[in-house]
Formats: sequence, C-alpha cells, structure tokens
Amino acid sequence: MEIQTQEQLTAEINRLKDSLAQKDREIEKMKVGGFFLETLFDGIDEQIMVIDPKFVIQDVNRVFLEQYGMKKEDVLGKKCHEITYQSDSPCAFGRRLCPLEKAKETGQRVEVTHNYKTEEGELKELVRIVHPLAIKGRTPEYFVEISRDVTEYRNLILKLKASEKKFRTILDTATDAILSIDANHKIVLFNNAAQQIFGYSRSEVLGKDLSMLVPLQYGDHSRFVKRFLEEKTSKVMGKTLSLTALRKNGEEFPIELGLSYHEIKGDITFAAIIRDVSAQKQLEKSLLQSERLAAVGQTVAHVAHEIKNPLMIIGGFSQQIKKSLMEEKSIQKIDMILDEVSRLENLVANLGDFTKEYTLMKRPADINSVIGDVLKLMGEIYPSEKCGFTVSLSPDLKEINCDPDKLKQVFINIIANGIEAMEDGGTITIRTGEWSRGVEVRISDQGIGIDEEGLDHIFEPFYTTRERGSGLGLSISYKIVAAHKGEISAESMLGQGTTFAIRLPAT
Repeated sequence: MEIQTQEQLTAEINRLKDSLAQKDREIEKMKVGGFFLETLFDGIDEQIMVIDPKFVIQDVNRVFLEQYGMKKEDVLGKKCHEITYQSDSPCAFGRRLCPLEKAKETGQRVEVTHNYKTEEGELKELVRIVHPLAIKGRTPEYFVEISRDVTEYRNLILKLKASEKKFRTILDTATDAILSIDANHKIVLFNNAAQQIFGYSRSEVLGKDLSMLVPLQYGDHSRFVKRFLEEKTSKVMGKTLSLTALRKNGEEFPIELGLSYHEIKGDITFAAIIRDVSAQKQLEKSLLQSERLAAVGQTVAHVAHEIKNPLMIIGGFSQQIKKSLMEEKSIQKIDMILDEVSRLENLVANLGDFTKEYTLMKRPADINSVIGDVLKLMGEIYPSEKCGFTVSLSPDLKEINCDPDKLKQVFINIIANGIEAMEDGGTITIRTGEWSRGVEVRISDQGIGIDEEGLDHIFEPFYTTRERGSGLGLSISYKIVAAHKGEISAESMLGQGTTFAIRLPAT
C-alpha cells in the first residue's frame, strides 16, 4: 500500500513539474510578447493613451510623455482631459461629443480632428482616434486613443490647393486654348478659352477623342501619339504647327498649335496650346488686298491720265470728219469709232472713281432706309421675272455715322453683280443685323458662284467673271467701305451662289 502511494505521489509531483514548466514557457512567451508590444507601444511616433470608461489614464507611451514633458507616474491615474486639455470636464469638439463618449456609446472606432494653438502661437491640427478594447460580445473595459499630428499634411494640402488655384487662374485667364490629352488620346483638360474658341462646354469634351476638335483629315493624331510613346522622340515637339480645326457649329478655322509633354511615374500627358488665327489670317488677307489695290491704283491713275487726252483728240476729229462725209457706210464706221470712244471715256471716268481718295459726307443714317431706297431703284431697273428680293431687316438697328450716297453705290454694285450671276433668274436675299462695332449687311444671290481662286481676286480692279464687266465695281465698293473704316468680304461655292458681308462701324 505504501509503495503504491509513493508511486502516485511521484507521478503527481512529475505532473506538477511539467505543468509548472509549461506555465514558465507560457510566461516566457508572454514576456517576449509583452516586450514586443512594449517596444511597439513606445516605438510608434504617434501619441498613445490607454484609458478606462471613466476617463482614467491606465498607460501612455514614450511619445505622449515627451509631448507633454511629464513622467509616467505623474500621468497614470489622472483623467485624460486633465492632462491633454487641463480641463475638469470631458472635452468637446464643437457640436460633436468627446470621442471616448461616442466610442462607449457605439462600441466602434471614433475619429475627430482638433485644432489648437501652441504657446508660440503656431496653429496645430491633431487627429484623435479612439479604439474600444473588448472581447467579442462584452462591454469594452479599456480604450486606446491614438493622436496624430497632421499639421504638416494640412499645410502641404493647403499649399497644393493654393498652387492648384493659381494654376487654374492662369489657365482660365489665358486667351489661347489650352488642353491636354492622355496616352489614350482622350482630352483631360479644357480651359475657358478653349470653350470660347471651339464652342463646346468642358463637360462635352472631357474624356472625348481629340479628333472631335482637330479632324483626322488633317492628320492621324492617334498614330502620332502611339509612335511618340514608343520612341519618346518627335520632330514636332516644341514647334508651332499650322493646322485646321473644327468648331462645334461645323465651321473650319485656321489654328497655330504648340505641343509639349510631361511624364510622371511613367504616365505621359500631352499639352497643346492652340491659337485661333482666323482674325489674323483675315487681317493679312485684307492688308495684302490693300497693298495690291494701292499698287494697281498708281498704275491705273497714270494710264488714265495718258489715255484721256488722246481720246479727246480722237473724239473731236471723228466728229469733224463725220460732218464732211456723205457715204452712209463711212458715216456708220465713224459712229462706231465714236461709240467706242464714248465707252473708253466712261471707263476712264470709272478709273478716276477707283483711283481717287474718297471724301465722305458723313451724317447719321439708318442703314435699313438706305437699303430700302436701293431696292426701289433696283426694282425699277430689273423686271420681277428676272429676279426677286427677300428682305430681312433688323428693326433694332441704331443709326450710324456714314455717307449714305456712297453706300448706295456699294449696295447697287453688289446687287447688280448678283443679278448678272443668276443667268436663269433667282432671288437676292438681303439681311441686316448688329455687329460688335456697328451694323452688318449681308447680300446673297443664287448665282453660279465663285471658285476659291476667284475669291482671292474679286476686289482687284479689272478682275471680272462677266463678259462685259469692267472689273471696277467691286474695287470701288471695297475702297468706299474701307473709307468708312469698315470691312467687306465674300463667301461662295461654285453652283451655290455668293454672299457678301459688309460691316460698318457706328462712328
């Protein structure tokens, strides 16, 4: 019996030793784990505080103590708001509850932002995060509060926002269109000037292909982008290209385009600065036209002067010879000579109209009334079966300071040309409306039209498409409008008629 009891005791002692050894190993593991947790606890750069539901501090990390310049024994057992805010009551954040109160109420993670000033007057921003610590299904017994100073991030964000605002201001006050496309050829940026130039709103364009603005018939841009992405070189980068673009209303217009690119972490974005040069091209065209007219005018003035005296002599002697002739055929020949002399004299008179500097007799006048007087005159000259008139006169036009008689000559010339261009008859359409600087008159016919080359020369003297035209009517019209400091232009397509636009300033 005693032997059996002794064996049992030995077995129990061994079991207890094994159990104690297991406990020691577990304790050692806990110590190691605790060491890791303590190292992590004190190694994190954020302030950490462990508190109970009654706001009492149970533990704090090294960063917390360094921030407040205190020792752990001075902090433990105190309430959190006494240490962090030197307050006798839980802190409030505007209308929001204390994060601990909310964490107790919801059992969920709570985050609040707190702004305060340091003793030096520096504005700081803290993010406080409260985590409940509880076994699943139980009420939290402790809470961990982590405080992170985000002042640097806030300042960086403010700087970025200021920089973005400055960039956006520059972008949207630029007079040139500025846009960007990504590697997929999609538009990712479209400034205010681009909206005005192309007629599209930003929402209509973003995410769309560039070809909606610069059609593919003027170059395969997607192929260019693909080739650049492969080779990272291009002959057009940094250079100004002359291209044709397309407005929302379908109008094609000339542009100058400058290209660049920037790369961020492998992503390439292309930037384009686009300038609408249609006004510049029109100005260049008008200047060239004026230079041509000036050069021709000098020559014409000299020729007219040289022709005038011989014509007078030929006409005078022909009249004398006619009086002495008896044969009918000879008289008929002299009459033919006199007719041609008369025609040449009229031509020389017209040349004088072309070469002279116009002195305008300006007075306030209603352009609609001027048009009305012209239509009465043209209606008497041309029968209704030859042509009809469609008139749309703006009732809101103000009077302008002009020479009505000279402008009548302009309108008559253009209408007469239009009627002559309608070989099988048709309708002349006249419209008036406001212009940014005054008034605009548009006169359209349904005639044979003028080709592109012809449009470049129609205001030059002696250029005409009519068999018996002198080619001076439109040249004189051009000079009269120019004397008013106005603009005259023509649009036409073969077989689709011609439209003349006359723009006259108010003063």
